[in-house]
Amino acid sequence: MTERLSNQNFEPTEGHQTLYRSWSKTGAGLLITGNVMVDRIHLESAGNIAFDDEAMIPTLQTWSEAGRRGGNHIWVQISHAGRQTSRFSALRPLAPSPVQLNKMGLFGKPKAMTDAEIEDVISRFAKAAVIAKRAGFTGV
Repeated sequence: MTERLSNQNFEPTEGHQTLYRSWSKTGAGLLITGNVMVDRIHLESAGNIAFDDEAMIPTLQTWSEAGRRGGNHIWVQISHAGRQTSRFSALRPLAPSPVQLNKMGLFGKPKAMTDAEIEDVISRFAKAAVIAKRAGFTGV
């Protein structure tokens, strides 16, 4: 799932708050966000949120509060788009292999990641999880 509602700073918007407040009212118990990228360079699509800057935590707290209304949990689906990175965000995405996703010409030919790049992505997942926790999300 992906909402594609972020602002130009890759942060959630009032649209996210409205959507998650609405879903919270259903009594779902657990809401899982759409794609939240671990970096803003490798986006699955325009409008993705990226949890890569702790300065955005106050904005993220508003989103997590909207999802927690009514006692719900809200978990963040943290992602690295890999070969599914839109060519509009990166012509040469990083992926585990150089195999290109051939789907309507929307994806560039990926560069196979080095060990160091894999380690970097792993650390970005950890950082995104820390940001999610500090912002009040109840899981990743």
